[in-house]
Amino acid sequence: MRPNLVRQQSSTTDEQGHAKIGAMKVALSDSRPRMDGKQIQALHARLETSRLIECASESWDRGTPTEWLRLLLNDWAAYSIEGLQETLDRLHHFRADIDGVAVHLVHAPSTVPGAVPLLLTHGWPSSFLEYLHLLPLLTNPPSGEGDSGLAFHVVAPSLPGFGFSSPPPPRGFNHSDVAALWHRLMVEGLGYRRFVAHGSDLGAGVTIRLALSYPKSVAAIHLATPGLAAPPEPWSQPIRTYFREVEIWTAEEGSYAHQHATKPATVGAGLEDSPVALAAWIGEKLHAWSSPPTGSPDTQRDWMLATLSLYWVTKTATTSLLPYWAHRHRPASARTVDEPPAVPTGIDIFGGENVPFPKPPRELAERYFRLTHWAEHDIGGHFPAVAAPNLLADHLRTVVSRLS
Repeated sequence: MRPNLVRQQSSTTDEQGHAKIGAMKVALSDSRPRMDGKQIQALHARLETSRLIECASESWDRGTPTEWLRLLLNDWAAYSIEGLQETLDRLHHFRADIDGVAVHLVHAPSTVPGAVPLLLTHGWPSSFLEYLHLLPLLTNPPSGEGDSGLAFHVVAPSLPGFGFSSPPPPRGFNHSDVAALWHRLMVEGLGYRRFVAHGSDLGAGVTIRLALSYPKSVAAIHLATPGLAAPPEPWSQPIRTYFREVEIWTAEEGSYAHQHATKPATVGAGLEDSPVALAAWIGEKLHAWSSPPTGSPDTQRDWMLATLSLYWVTKTATTSLLPYWAHRHRPASARTVDEPPAVPTGIDIFGGENVPFPKPPRELAERYFRLTHWAEHDIGGHFPAVAAPNLLADHLRTVVSRLS
């Protein structure tokens, strides 16, 4: 049965289904984000004079290989940012002013009766661009029986400090802070008094906090390959094996997170000034954490170039690192183990990454969530909305269809 998730009566819509502006506690205004021409010129000038290290090894063992980076920079120099701007112009953008924080969001309402409000939260090193191929699959579902006809009103905001959103305050925003912003955005700004939420990476942490803090508003959550904290021992053997794998992965692959959490301004200085540094730092993670796409490989390459362009033009490389600093210095309260919150939770474990992530066992997730859906896949990777959008859309429908 589909849940009765409706808009508040105090919020009205225009003929396209967009929320009308005015008489809202959260100030919303139409936004037309532009890719700054001066920043694009500066980018091309820097790319023309870039210097690359000469490294004999083209293995990924020591980081981004020189030849791979050279090809990426060549593709970036030839990338049509005008085409990206045309893509942005086809979307409906809002700016939400929430207690002095300007949040950019894309709102994609469905014309299907009974569509369900759905909030999508991205992570790092990503942005709202991750969800562009997912939007039409969610708002305009295929006709058919069962879950396939379930449609969504999709809201895809940019985390504070990412893309066209304003930076967080100097102390940073942790997951609880962003969850509070998202709750006000959805309920007070867009008028969705009940909604479902999906998140991956940093977005999974925000989504979990939404469920914990606002169970009356959040009907269900869906998480893509979330990281799960270690509960108190004793552990079963599968849980012990998982955390041993996490320890190994963190030692080999996790130095970026420690740098973000301790000295983000130091690495940020290089990322803001040099497109080579930005392409190497972010490009390595996009490559390592991606899986081969189910569609055209050009789609994944285009998304990578669009992501790099967005970070460069908006000058948000440094501010995008601040959630890690906030999480270390202002951690949210710990989740209660073995007392799952009432909010139904669906989890999909995606795989196939170029550098595989440890996969948590279901029994660990059941200690933190009221699981209504669990599935494991050998495709999708860390960015399933890019690599396997149809699969992700199908499983989002499955989670929501099980609500009563």
